[in-house]
Amino acid sequence: MAEQTLDAESVLAKLNELKLNLNIDGLPYQLEKMFPRLDGWGVKAEIKRRVKLIQQVEPQLPEMLYPNEKILYIAKGVQHSIIEAITIGALWSNMINQTVFVLTNLRLLMIRSNSKGKPAETCWMIYYSEITKFKPTLTGVLDLKLDDGKSIRFTGFPKLDRKTMPKIFEEALETYRERGFEPDCSQSREDLCGSCFAIVPKGRFQCGKCGTTFWTPGQVAIRSLIFPAWGDMLLKHRMLACVELVGLTVTWFVAYALADDGDYAEAALVIGLAHSIDAVVTYFIAKKGLHPSGRQALPESDELAASAT
Repeated sequence: MAEQTLDAESVLAKLNELKLNLNIDGLPYQLEKMFPRLDGWGVKAEIKRRVKLIQQVEPQLPEMLYPNEKILYIAKGVQHSIIEAITIGALWSNMINQTVFVLTNLRLLMIRSNSKGKPAETCWMIYYSEITKFKPTLTGVLDLKLDDGKSIRFTGFPKLDRKTMPKIFEEALETYRERGFEPDCSQSREDLCGSCFAIVPKGRFQCGKCGTTFWTPGQVAIRSLIFPAWGDMLLKHRMLACVELVGLTVTWFVAYALADDGDYAEAALVIGLAHSIDAVVTYFIAKKGLHPSGRQALPESDELAASAT
């Protein structure tokens, strides 16, 4: 079967037919890329699913986009972490790593979300010039090799996204190479402020544009060391924190039983290990992005605010 050729008018007509609305006038959507299939079995359900996801992130997009930046594709997947899958379990790792991906003509935007695609307050961006290698696998995994040596792996994309996203990535990367556009970065995957979406340079925990402050990984880890689940509550991983509380209760009962038998050293060891492991895991989870602390301060400097944009 020949590949279907689409245009924006065809997509818009299909959306109108299905009575689906997007902010077409307010956002620079490339509809012919965002909706790669308009006919065939299951296409109505697929389009409705895609529109629902896009509508979830639409309120954030106007402030996130640069002038003349165009939206090529939006999908939801999971940032894969073997270490987290081992330490906290694959189910919980998948839950806290749900991510909405917005591919534009300039960069890849990533927004942490819940399982339905509702955005959270942690987000990042990667300029295409910072991607040294893009490798989709037969199993649907997308591997990104970055210029600073880091690698990021994504899974959990629906079949159509797994087929379409590599093509859009390759086209964007090729355009970047032709233009020679290589913006300065503090790291390949830049953290964005969850309030104003300005870049927050590596090692900083206050937005230079709006003054939002963020928890440092050490601050979160210390709280988890004192009371496991405290750190996850600060990161707003509430379901994971509730599960940790259950595990913590069991740990304390075991420690109490050991102490009641006079095994004080063993009881202290059980509690110390449980608290330490939780603190270490929470530290590395917190390092992956910025998490608002709830405090607001004046922007640090005009110079930093300028660099953030």
